[in-house]
Amino acid sequence: MAEKSSKNKRTGQSSVEFGLLVVAMIIMFLGMMQFGLYLYGLSVVENAARNGARAGSVAQECPTCQAVQAAQASAQGAPVLADPSFEILAPGGVVGSVVEIRVTAHIPLIVPGGALFGLESVLNVSSEATFRQEGW
Repeated sequence: MAEKSSKNKRTGQSSVEFGLLVVAMIIMFLGMMQFGLYLYGLSVVENAARNGARAGSVAQECPTCQAVQAAQASAQGAPVLADPSFEILAPGGVVGSVVEIRVTAHIPLIVPGGALFGLESVLNVSSEATFRQEGW
């Protein structure tokens, strides 16, 4: 009889250890996914800012309009970004002047209880790009 209760205790202990291990692995997996979303979102925002500044630097008329339109078009298809905003920091318009744009967006939090782990900082991505206004 003593042999059977000892075996039950070991089985119960194994179940508890397995449960703790699975929870830790799920949290680590979600953390990796969150980091991947952050890097992907940052890449999309950087490309949008670069495309916007480039389009504004070669525009014949209204470089700020062209810069914002190009940045919006670049960021539009990204499923990770929420609430993208586009801000012109330097309007350009004169040959040799600077066209500068900032693109900012939010990334969804997929880690449960992520605020407790300090993941608010990975929810916002931002990038700036600068190009000189070209002349024709």
